[in-house]
Amino acid sequence: MGMILPLLYLGVGFGLATLLPEHWGNRLKESASALLTRWIIPTVIVYIVATSRPELFFVAASTMVLMLLGVLGAGRITGDPVQKLAFVYLNAGLFGIPVVAGFWGEEAVRVYIGAYIGNSIMGNILGTSLLRGDSKGDSGAGDSGTGDNPAPDTQAPRSHNGTLRTALHGLRTSPPVIAVVVGLLCLPAGPFLSLHGAGFYRVLTWVFSFIGLIVLGMWLGAAKLHRADLTRAAGWALLRAVLVSVYSVGVLVLARWAHDTAGIHFDQLLAHPQVLFILGVLPPAANIVILETHYRHEGTAAPIIASGAVVSLGMIALAVPILQLVFSN
Repeated sequence: MGMILPLLYLGVGFGLATLLPEHWGNRLKESASALLTRWIIPTVIVYIVATSRPELFFVAASTMVLMLLGVLGAGRITGDPVQKLAFVYLNAGLFGIPVVAGFWGEEAVRVYIGAYIGNSIMGNILGTSLLRGDSKGDSGAGDSGTGDNPAPDTQAPRSHNGTLRTALHGLRTSPPVIAVVVGLLCLPAGPFLSLHGAGFYRVLTWVFSFIGLIVLGMWLGAAKLHRADLTRAAGWALLRAVLVSVYSVGVLVLARWAHDTAGIHFDQLLAHPQVLFILGVLPPAANIVILETHYRHEGTAAPIIASGAVVSLGMIALAVPILQLVFSN
């Protein structure tokens, strides 16, 4: 049933997308997504951080380094800050967690949450840095001078401070970051939560697997895009999959060395290595379009995100059985 139930959930979502009126389907997707991202996933993060093992923070840090390398690599291909951000800032919550929970279970989610936390934190930092630095407001201010001599950049320090404040505010109000802080505060209660909260945690993992996969199915059923968008998204997705795969092999080699030589126990990570590779087939985060709207007053990220989501669904369908086969032991 491990493979059948997630596919059934996807089928339910696909059926809802084709049967419901478009505005009802959109409202259902938005409500379900809000329930997951604002309440269920943060609650899971609190529990996992409070009962965490070293691999949670190791995976989070590794994911952040991966995103930095990805931005540098994407910068050699494109100068578009939105595309660079879309290459590394992924929908690791709504797309990734239900897939991991549905196919590999609650223990795999414990490892994957580290990647989700790292992606959320670094995604907000990179988003503010890339899009604020290329904002239309900044370019307009630079054009206010006359002739060949631009106006003095008297607002540069203020702009930099505003960027820093915005980034910090985004982190402070981000549900995953708040959940991490609450989880760290609950560390002393970790043994109690492990003993008495395990049943509740299992129920939550099933709930977001069920709801999340239905939402994914609705995305699949409602997707309408141009071939050019899909072709471009497929190219970036393949490049991302290669980068993540190579990097994940390196992370696992390092984790094995630390486990065997340095005595740092990464039992859960080494038992569920496939969760690192699933990052390579996830779509760009929906939050990118919000950041772009705020900083650049544009919406060019919308087709990038939508086409990336459709391509991601196909790549997830291919990746899951391959990862099941490769890591069957």
